[in-house]
Amino acid sequence: MLLCGFVLTACAGPQGRAPGRYAQMVDSATSGCLRNPACATQVGEDAVLPWLSRAAARAGQAAAMLRVWEAAEVAHVERVLVECAKQANSDVNERLLGPGRRTTPEVCTEKVLDASGREVTRAMQLGEAKHAAALECVQRVLGATDAGRFSVEPRYLKDATTGRTRWLEPEEVAQWLQDGQFYLLAGSIVPDVVLHALGNPLKVQRVYDFKFPCPVSNPPIWDIYAPGHSFAGKTQRDVYQQLLNADRAPQLVSPNFGVQ
Repeated sequence: MLLCGFVLTACAGPQGRAPGRYAQMVDSATSGCLRNPACATQVGEDAVLPWLSRAAARAGQAAAMLRVWEAAEVAHVERVLVECAKQANSDVNERLLGPGRRTTPEVCTEKVLDASGREVTRAMQLGEAKHAAALECVQRVLGATDAGRFSVEPRYLKDATTGRTRWLEPEEVAQWLQDGQFYLLAGSIVPDVVLHALGNPLKVQRVYDFKFPCPVSNPPIWDIYAPGHSFAGKTQRDVYQQLLNADRAPQLVSPNFGVQ
C-alpha cells in the first residue's frame, strides 16, 4: 500500500495509466532508434538491446578483471614451468658443454669467463643461461593464452611511507637503472613468475622461482639474502610471501624435482 501510494499512477488500473519507468525507457529507446539508421530495424523492447549490450560488456570486463586462476589452470601452468625448466636445462647443456655432456661436480666448479669478462664458476654460467632460457619459454607459451594474468620477473617494493607493497612499472625501473639511481631499487624483490588477477600484479595467487642446481641431481634450495641486504638472513621464500601475501607459499621449480 505504501508503494502504491508513492507511485499512484503506476498502481492505477490499465485505463489512463501513466507509463511506468521501464515503459518510458522503452518508448525513448524506440523513438531514438527510429532516428538512428543503424538501429532502424529495432523497435519496442528490442531497441533497448544496444544499451543492454554495453552494460553486459562492462559487466563482463569487470568479471574478467576479478577472474582468478582455477586449480586446473594452475596445474597446467606448473606443467609448463617444469617442461620449460627441463628444456632449458637440456638446451643450455648442449650449447655450452657440448653434445651429450652433463653437469658433474667437476664441471660445476670449472672456472670460465662470463659475457662481461668476469671469472665465474661453470655452475654460475650455466645457471644464468638456463634461467634466461626458462623465462623466455614461459613468456612464449603462457603469453599466447594468458597474457595479463601472469608476470615474468616483475619487481615489487615495500613503500617505506605506507608500508604497502608496490608493483614497479618496468619503464620506471629501466629509467632508474639508466640514470644510475640504483638506490631506488634497494629492498625490491624480483620473483621469476607470478600468477595474478588479470591486469593486477598486486593481486597475487602463486609465486614461482626457477632453480638450476649444479649438478642437476642436487635438490634446489631457496637463496638466503646476504649480510648488508635489506632482508639479510631471510630466505627468498619468506620475503616473497611477506611482501606479496600470495594465496599459497612461493614454490621452487627445477628440472629434476619439478614444483615444490
